[in-house]
Amino acid sequence: MPNARKDLVYESLDAPCDKPDHQAMANRTIYTRAYSKSSVGQFVSAKAPKGGPLSYTALLEEFRNHANKCNREPTALVSGSDRIVDTLKRAFHKHYEDGESPAEIWIAFIEVPLPINETATRIHSAKELAEKCELPEPNLFSHEVVFEWAIPEKYVLHKVSLQTLMKRELQEHCFLQRSTAGVRCYTASELQRHGPWEIGVTLGFFARKFGARAPLNWVSHQLFHDCVRAKIVDDDVVRLNYAHGHTEIVDFLFFCDLDDGIDTSLCDWWLSDIDFSLDYKEFKKCQEVTEDSMAWDLIEFWKTWHDVDYDGTIKELSAKEKFSYDDEKNKLLVEHEKKRAAIEAEAVKMGL
Repeated sequence: MPNARKDLVYESLDAPCDKPDHQAMANRTIYTRAYSKSSVGQFVSAKAPKGGPLSYTALLEEFRNHANKCNREPTALVSGSDRIVDTLKRAFHKHYEDGESPAEIWIAFIEVPLPINETATRIHSAKELAEKCELPEPNLFSHEVVFEWAIPEKYVLHKVSLQTLMKRELQEHCFLQRSTAGVRCYTASELQRHGPWEIGVTLGFFARKFGARAPLNWVSHQLFHDCVRAKIVDDDVVRLNYAHGHTEIVDFLFFCDLDDGIDTSLCDWWLSDIDFSLDYKEFKKCQEVTEDSMAWDLIEFWKTWHDVDYDGTIKELSAKEKFSYDDEKNKLLVEHEKKRAAIEAEAVKMGL
């Protein structure tokens, strides 16, 4: 598919979908996080939703507590992972081991804009902190990052529930291996049985489970890199080390075919499909009408309760009126939340 057409398809959604090229991926820093009701704060720390920058000493102390699985003391850190496999394994563990409902377990995609402003973002490599704390196995934290106090809401690209992934028939048996390493080995062995184009199609279908608003190209390539390490040996020679132990020598045509398979499954067979495009346009139209209606509801509600004099002065509500005003406004906002939930349910239903 020509790049211009691919760009149009990926830009047809207001959501931040990736453009399917390596340059776009190289310019994005994306992490994932599995959380649920048991995850205190979800995107904020268990200690507090915000605070001043942690000193070097305080940061190391917070991380020591964070890294200690037996610790029950709240910390000021919130973690994320740069591997999709790790996050899905954690989500399924919450369901099958901890007994939590899949409807209450969520996978979030978090994008940190580049260049990273460490002062503003306050994000740290967990491995580097583990080394500074002289923990016995710092490599266990190689794919983890920690945010001080909270993950900024503006960095959250997309959220999808484990229930939705299971309804979309994500191959959960892949993630029921005993360990994350087991998941990587199992997935690598499944991928290795196919040619590069077929691998790309498989990766694309995997990404589709997360919905069209997810960073699709990142998810596709990240699953591959979670399970297969590529090392450039020569100008046109690459060694692939699959997690289950298989080694293969390929040329760069392998990656062209892999990308073509990803683009085919994501774009040709899905996002550029006429039925999907029409359904999406109809959905956006209904969403805009509903949002516009709710905005007018708030305007009319305010007008009903407030008198404005000829000179523009707004009459102040009495204490009794203010109480009734707040009560009625809360009821209206609850109704609006129900409408937004219905919109989101429709979005999920059509694959967004």
